[in-house]
Amino acid sequence: MAFSVLPQRDRLGITTSRLFIDGEWRPAENGAVFPHVHPSTNEEVSSIACGSSEDINQAVVAARRAFDGGPWSKLGARERGRFIKKYVDVLYEHAEELAYLQTMDNGIPLNFSLNTRVSAKNAADIFNHYEGWTDKINGEVYPQFTSDLNLQYMSMREPVGVVAAIIPWNAPVMMYAMKVAPALAAGCTVVMKPSELASLSAIRLSELISEIGLPPGVFNLVTGGAETGQALVTHPGIDKVTFTGSPSVGEYIVSKSGTNMKRVTLELGGKSAAIVFPDAIDVEATAQAVMGQCSTFLSGQVCSTTSRALVHQSIYDRFINAAHQQISSVRFGDPFDVETTSAPIISKRQVERIMQYIETGKQEGAELVFGGDRPDNELLAEGNWINPTLFANVDNRMTIAQEEIFGPVLSVIPFRDEEEAVRLANDSVYGLAGAVYTADLQRAFRIAKAVRTGAIGINGYSVMPNSPAGGIKRSGIGREGGWSTIEAYTELKTVILNLG
Repeated sequence: MAFSVLPQRDRLGITTSRLFIDGEWRPAENGAVFPHVHPSTNEEVSSIACGSSEDINQAVVAARRAFDGGPWSKLGARERGRFIKKYVDVLYEHAEELAYLQTMDNGIPLNFSLNTRVSAKNAADIFNHYEGWTDKINGEVYPQFTSDLNLQYMSMREPVGVVAAIIPWNAPVMMYAMKVAPALAAGCTVVMKPSELASLSAIRLSELISEIGLPPGVFNLVTGGAETGQALVTHPGIDKVTFTGSPSVGEYIVSKSGTNMKRVTLELGGKSAAIVFPDAIDVEATAQAVMGQCSTFLSGQVCSTTSRALVHQSIYDRFINAAHQQISSVRFGDPFDVETTSAPIISKRQVERIMQYIETGKQEGAELVFGGDRPDNELLAEGNWINPTLFANVDNRMTIAQEEIFGPVLSVIPFRDEEEAVRLANDSVYGLAGAVYTADLQRAFRIAKAVRTGAIGINGYSVMPNSPAGGIKRSGIGREGGWSTIEAYTELKTVILNLG
């Protein structure tokens, strides 16, 4: 008998959602809703309010009022910090509930939702990090440039204004924190729109933030689809857009931001390379870790996944054999079961897209070593599942090596020497992340400097709240994490004092 997520839906008390605008929860202006469908079973879980352009306008007006004449941008750093600290405590208190809601959002296995960088505990750490920045957002005083004029120059950082924050479906709890925490710390106000594919955890996060006493309009939530997002990013009252998602939407945001010179921070995906040398500390463990990014957790549906493995030809077969062994540990099934290791594909449409990439890989001459099909299991028949897939003897010019598949597909590409490895890694329109595996630290640093990417790990890769992450080329604009995000949510103003 197939499993169902509906008992968990009922236990969590999920009902039809509303919008949060100007300190009040309300239905969408026209009463419109859309269904939330769970990817592991394609059961309808809930109805989500679908915000209209008028709902967006009301939210932006409220945020504008709270910023321009309101309390938030003028509030002292200590007081802003106290609000954020209160929310940190709330997040820790509700961490388990939020993990279940995130699993109800996108099917990420509960163990990952509870315990990894996408957890509510990590979101609390992010808010805690930015709470510490509230009273440290400083300007500078510059030396007198010439004795001819007695002018004193100094600078100060001011909040950028009203922020449109648009988050993706794959890590909604973490991404909510990554965008809202620095915006509030800097003194900005926010209009949030979560992905239409995963709104449940963002709604609950917003319910919790509405209970800590923020002034009306400081934070607003409008759920909806593409038209809702379009109304938000084109609204003239928005000063900055921060978006994580597809390159095509990012391109649209850039094209529209010029109408009033909106500031943008965009993280738009990647085709990151893991470069594996013969002296890797443990070739088999490395292969299993790289394959595991595609086969477990979110099944490769993470922008920083190293979906290209560049492997030295002398260890090529060893790498592929170890990667094949890794998938024996993969367990599909009920995402609320602690034995489940891997998430379903987020939608039927994305299943079709991934399967087409797999077919293209075969047609272009890549060797399908394993996977490339869907599970033959009646318990999984109603869900969006694809078996972990590995292609060998991939040419870097092939479609599967150049385009972001966003699924459980690893392309393994051989290389002869360090120079070729760097050339292959850089032969991409993306530049988000990557990793190099070697015991030679001099080589590791040469590779790290030579690969054109926003971040690169040496013998592993992860993201922390206090370190910047983001991409170059088609992977985006700007960075999120640490001081770099404070810079992104503030404007630098120069003040000139005439002492003559």
